[in-house]
Amino acid sequence: MIVRFLTQKDIQEHDKVSSQAFSIACDINDKDSVLPCEKVLGAFDDDNKTLFADLELNEWKCNYGEKILTCAAVGGVAAKPEHRGKGAVKELFNFLFDMNEYDVSILYPFSEEYYRKLGYEEVGKSIEATIPFAELRKIKRNNDVTLYDGADTEKLLKIYNNCAKKYNLSFVRENVNEYSDEPYLSKKYTYIWKENSYATIMIDREKSLVNVSEIYFDSCESLLGILGFLRNFEGNQNAVCFLKIPCNSPILNFVCDTKNCNIKMYNTGSARILNIENVLKAHKYPQEKGEFTIRICDEIFCVNYCEKNVEILKKNDADPDVIMDINIASKILLSGVENAEYLPDIEIKNSDSDFFKAFPKVTAFFTNEY
Repeated sequence: MIVRFLTQKDIQEHDKVSSQAFSIACDINDKDSVLPCEKVLGAFDDDNKTLFADLELNEWKCNYGEKILTCAAVGGVAAKPEHRGKGAVKELFNFLFDMNEYDVSILYPFSEEYYRKLGYEEVGKSIEATIPFAELRKIKRNNDVTLYDGADTEKLLKIYNNCAKKYNLSFVRENVNEYSDEPYLSKKYTYIWKENSYATIMIDREKSLVNVSEIYFDSCESLLGILGFLRNFEGNQNAVCFLKIPCNSPILNFVCDTKNCNIKMYNTGSARILNIENVLKAHKYPQEKGEFTIRICDEIFCVNYCEKNVEILKKNDADPDVIMDINIASKILLSGVENAEYLPDIEIKNSDSDFFKAFPKVTAFFTNEY
């Protein structure tokens, strides 16, 4: 089996895999067909022509405390049915892990159990909240918004990036690809409230819903501002559905009666650390002095921290305070921990170490489509 990046010459093979794996119609003779992104990784037969499986590799930067990590965002993982079970997908991921170009990798799993075998672990929960407009009645309506049509790019990105810093693994945005600059054509509308918040919506007339795909705000005032604007749809629609918000979102604080709401919980996404040392170095440690020794798989790290001074030594002969596999390490290092004694696949050798103090529970949350 040969693993390599696809070129445009491989487009017919890629379209075959996509059609068979996802049951979508593809004209494999379409000369205008192009690869879905800049980097597509494929597993080929030994002839280097017949494609068994491929995945889309999107390169992003993501927030982590006060630092930025390089991220391999994986999507479009697909394999031909007749070649499944041969290890092609596993080889694709092994190739990615061996590249040594990224600090972390994230994906939206079709199955948490499947990707757990490859070292990915869910790093947090998000919720979908459908709230009848009547339950937002105490919020004052307002009209202090502008509709994004491509003219307020810098303002929109500034709001997003300032707000996204609150969440681990949230993507840094350098362009406005996530927004539509043709709202009248796409029916995807992004409304900006003053300089401090925005919401991107689409209307589902059949279900009488205002679907909010994104909402970002930097204060109570800006949250009430954008919620107050959304109330203007109340005359035409029955409810607003926040499709993906953190479990601890303050939006729920302004609901009059939550028993009349429909709230569902989902996996925010799954992540895997690819460079443990870089993540340990980028972490924001407590102000007070602390130390711990951690073994993750076959690597042992000794960490000493005091305010902003951090010393990390790789010492494979040291006695670890905590032992864990890459899955649980990804969960704890990227999103913190609570109730550590109930976590699977973790061995605590020294309960007096400062490891769990160094990684309190934080919110990991990301919304980009890729």
